[in-house]
Amino acid sequence: MESLRIQPRPPYSLERTIGAFARFPEELVDRVEAGTYRRLIVLQGQPVLVQVDELDPSASNPFLRLARLSGHLPLDEAAARVTRMLAVHEPLDELYETLANHPTLSVLSVHLAGLRRTVDPDPVEGLVSSVLAQLISIRGAAVIRARVVRRFGTSVTLDDQEYWSFPQADALAGSSVDELCSIGMTRAKANAILAIAAAALTGELDLEQLERESDETIRTHLISLPGIGPWTADWFLVNVMGRMRVVPSGDLGIRRSTGNWLLGGRMPSPDEVRDLYDPFGEHRAYVAYYVLSAERLGIQPPSNP
Repeated sequence: MESLRIQPRPPYSLERTIGAFARFPEELVDRVEAGTYRRLIVLQGQPVLVQVDELDPSASNPFLRLARLSGHLPLDEAAARVTRMLAVHEPLDELYETLANHPTLSVLSVHLAGLRRTVDPDPVEGLVSSVLAQLISIRGAAVIRARVVRRFGTSVTLDDQEYWSFPQADALAGSSVDELCSIGMTRAKANAILAIAAAALTGELDLEQLERESDETIRTHLISLPGIGPWTADWFLVNVMGRMRVVPSGDLGIRRSTGNWLLGGRMPSPDEVRDLYDPFGEHRAYVAYYVLSAERLGIQPPSNP
């Protein structure tokens, strides 16, 4: 088993970073097993199964170990993909200083130390996942996503365990509205997914090109696609592009957690959410992510503001 060591930018906790993936037993793509993270990624058209674990997690600055469990591409190519997905080298010194000086949120820099947001590796996965999550519960979306992965993804078997990659654009584009609806989605979502796949195949959703575009240019382009609205576009900027200055202020979970932590339990409007996070500048979405994660983990604010 070929492996290499990666030094994250401290503070970093793999356990906390991948914790969100472990919530749903239906999850097929991002697999958390006994403290390790496994994912079947597709590089140059070839599936490569990789594993990430933390060496001496009790150390103040632990190393990560990236191992290739199957496939033949050089491991450094997989490392570039994985380190971006797990935000291994992202500098957060300013975020932690901001949290530590906040009267209510300071506890999060302790309880969630080392937590990083994760990003989807390509625009198709990010957009399709967001479309599937529109207007249904997170668990319901996970069930439908698993069906999409099994129908159109690629799998490998290791030690009697199946590992799946998220479907490529060409596999989704070869489907039909009726086939997509047969696995539990609405016709509107099916049409949106086919439009996303078609846009990816024409190069409209090329990640390198998108990285050169402004937030507003990306948002405008995405909203021109069928089934993509402001909520999906904002989550795309965060979950795919890693633009942590963008807060999906209309998201119900963000509104609820923000109200509990910053407004004494009162549900804020989207405009109020934007106003509450604007003072956090370039890290505003990271602060919102920590607040949302605290809510998910049952961490309570020390007192009402």
